[in-house]
Amino acid sequence: MSRFRCLKTGWLAAVLFLSCSGARPKEPFESDLKGSNTVVGAVLVENDGLDDLFESKTSGITVVLVGQWTQDGKPASKGYRIRTDKNGYFRLSAVPAGAFVLKGIELDIGFANRMLITSVWEGESQIFTPGERMIDFNVRVWPPERTDPVNDMGIHYFRIDRTGGIDHNRFQSLNNVRLGLKDKTYTMPNPKTYFENQKPSG
Repeated sequence: MSRFRCLKTGWLAAVLFLSCSGARPKEPFESDLKGSNTVVGAVLVENDGLDDLFESKTSGITVVLVGQWTQDGKPASKGYRIRTDKNGYFRLSAVPAGAFVLKGIELDIGFANRMLITSVWEGESQIFTPGERMIDFNVRVWPPERTDPVNDMGIHYFRIDRTGGIDHNRFQSLNNVRLGLKDKTYTMPNPKTYFENQKPSG
């Protein structure tokens, strides 16, 4: 797991609104899009000392995704906000096939701290840093477009240290794995398998 540098508050992101960023975050299975594909993923956050707390969080994290696809022969893109379920997983249904990026997350951490984690690019590398006011929808480097019906974005892991520094890594799954906190281990199936195993509601 690599260590990414932390930018202090005061870093200003250029904001390009491709959809209304003030809208209420969607619940894990909610969507207002037209398409036949699904994007799935998960988020795990560890607080490793901020406010002298040592804890992990998966539930109710707001995830900011940005998608890009071809529409009528031209590139189109849009940003989405969705919440994780109690286990840290999110699903965005009925979206067009294309490329999707996790641009950032928002969560409550420590003692009543509302934290925004956004990302910028240094060359080809996506770097996650603390955000100041909002998470924009700008993407500099896109992954390859996906045409399969389910786009599995994996498990995004964030570790926040006592200074607010951020480490990020991504896993396909976790099987009794210890990460940053010494007294915690995690078992999380990959997101596609997780949703395949969910019982249909009703």
